[in-house]
Amino acid sequence: MIAILGIPVAFATILLLVRKKVSYGVAIIVGSIIIGVFSGFSIREFADCAVETLRDEQTLTLTAVITLIGIMGYSFKQTGQIDRTIDELRKISGEKTILAAIPAAFGMMPIPGGALMSAPVIEPEADRLHLSPEHKTYLNLWFRHALLIIFPLSTTIILPASLAGISVFSMIGLLIPLFVVAVVTGYVMGLRSIKKCEGQHGQGSFLRVLYGLSPILLVIALNAAGVPLVVGLILGLILLLYEGNLSVKESLRTVVRGISVTMALSMVGLMFFRQVVNTSPVVTQVMDLLEGSPAALLIVGLPIVVSLFMGLALLSIGVCFPLLEPLSPFSPPVFATILYTSAFAGYLASPLHLCLILTKEYFHSSLFGVYKRFLPSVGIIILYNICFTLFFLWRL
Repeated sequence: MIAILGIPVAFATILLLVRKKVSYGVAIIVGSIIIGVFSGFSIREFADCAVETLRDEQTLTLTAVITLIGIMGYSFKQTGQIDRTIDELRKISGEKTILAAIPAAFGMMPIPGGALMSAPVIEPEADRLHLSPEHKTYLNLWFRHALLIIFPLSTTIILPASLAGISVFSMIGLLIPLFVVAVVTGYVMGLRSIKKCEGQHGQGSFLRVLYGLSPILLVIALNAAGVPLVVGLILGLILLLYEGNLSVKESLRTVVRGISVTMALSMVGLMFFRQVVNTSPVVTQVMDLLEGSPAALLIVGLPIVVSLFMGLALLSIGVCFPLLEPLSPFSPPVFATILYTSAFAGYLASPLHLCLILTKEYFHSSLFGVYKRFLPSVGIIILYNICFTLFFLWRL
C-alpha cells in the first residue's frame, strides 16, 4: 500500500510548485516522478513511461491541437479580429451575456483544453470591465462547462449512457435541474458583482459577429463533419490570417510568436502523469482501500476522487462504471446520472484539469485565487448530487 501514499505527496508537491510559479508542465512531471518513486519504479520503468508518452499518438495529437489553439488565439488578438467582433457583439447584447455566452458556445466544441479558444475572445470585454485574471479564469471555465452538463454530443454524457444501455436524453432529463443550479451558481459567483460599464452602443449586426467568429465556426463545422481536428484548426487558422489581411511574412511571424512551449509542455506532462499512473498499482490500491464502503457513498465519492486524481471525467467514468454498477441499488438512468455528476465535479476541481491549466496560463492567474471562487461552486454541485442521491435512496 506504499504506492497510494504517493498520491497526496504528489498533489501537495504539484500545488506547492505551482504556487512557487513553476510551470504546470514541470510541476506535473515532478508529481509523476513522485508517484513512480512511491510505486518502486526503476530508472528503466521511468524511461519506458517517457518513451511511451512521447510515441503515443494521442499525446502527439493533443499537443498539436493545443499548440494550434494557442496560435489561433494569439492570431485572433494580433489581427484585431477579437476586438472588432466583441465591439459588434456588445452592440447587440450586454456585458454579462457576452462573458457567459461566449465560453458556453465554445464549450460545444468537444476538444481537450478548448477553453483556450474562448479565453482570448472574452478577454477584451473582461479587460474593459477591469476584471482580475482570476475572475476571468473563473468565468471562462465555469460557463464553458455549464452547457456541457446537458449537451447531447458531449462524450462524458454519451459514455455513461451507452454503458448503462439508455438514451442520452434519459440522462439529460435528470440533468436539467443540475444545469439550472450550475447557471445560477455561475451568475452568483461570477456575474452578479460585475457593474455595467459605459461603452459603445448602436445598431449591431449579427452577421458581422458570425464573420468575426467564422474561423472558429469553420473548425466546429469541419470537426462535426468528421475532418480531423488538427486539419480543421490549420484551415481555420489560414482563414483567420486571410481575413486579417496579413502578408505571408506577417502570417509566419504571427504563427511562430503564437507557439506556447509552456502549454505544449503542460500537455506532455499530463500524458506522462497518466502513463505513470496506469503503469503503477495506485488505482488498484485505491479500490482495495475503499472495499466494504456503502454503495451509495462509493457511487458518489469514488468518481470524484478518480477525476481529481486523473483530471479527466471521461477516464473516471470509464474506470468507475464497471466497478460500481454491480453495487448500485438505483435504476440505470439514476445511477449513470449520479456517477456522471460526481465525475464531472471532480474533473472541474482537479488541478490536472487541462482547461484550468491552459486558462490559468493564458490569463496568468493565481491557482489559489481561482480556487477561491471555483471550489465553492464545485461544492454546490457536489452538495446537489448528494441531495439527488438521497432523494432516490429515499424512494427505493
